[in-house]
Amino acid sequence: MARSSRGQGAPDTLPPGRPLRDRVGKAGEAAALAHLKEQGFRILARDWRSRLGQIDVVAEDGDTLVLVEVKARRGTTFGLPEEAVDARKRRKLRTLLEMYRAQNHRQKQPCRIDVVGLLLDDNLAVTRVEHIRDAVQGED
Repeated sequence: MARSSRGQGAPDTLPPGRPLRDRVGKAGEAAALAHLKEQGFRILARDWRSRLGQIDVVAEDGDTLVLVEVKARRGTTFGLPEEAVDARKRRKLRTLLEMYRAQNHRQKQPCRIDVVGLLLDDNLAVTRVEHIRDAVQGED
């Protein structure tokens, strides 16, 4: 059985499964970071991890601490990227934000959770960016 080379670059030449997902995620996160910087955000951390999970981006928007969840997809077959942030994920993001605030002595700093949803084409170029500010609030 012949295997395609990853170095060819076109998505249809990649092995199925995980490698393409990883590339979509990395391309989405890079595009989200560029978008946030263009909007004047100051990036504090990328891929911040704790025993409870991982935060894609931690930034400041003025005086506000912002946890940013990045969702990227190559199509809308399974819905828009930002729709993947369900009630369970929102609860986890709130918990992670509080953990980050405690570990970094930022409990008194105003905060919010944003979601950046990106659609990418077959070449992993961004075709749509949806930045939802204060996307996760209160209890579900």
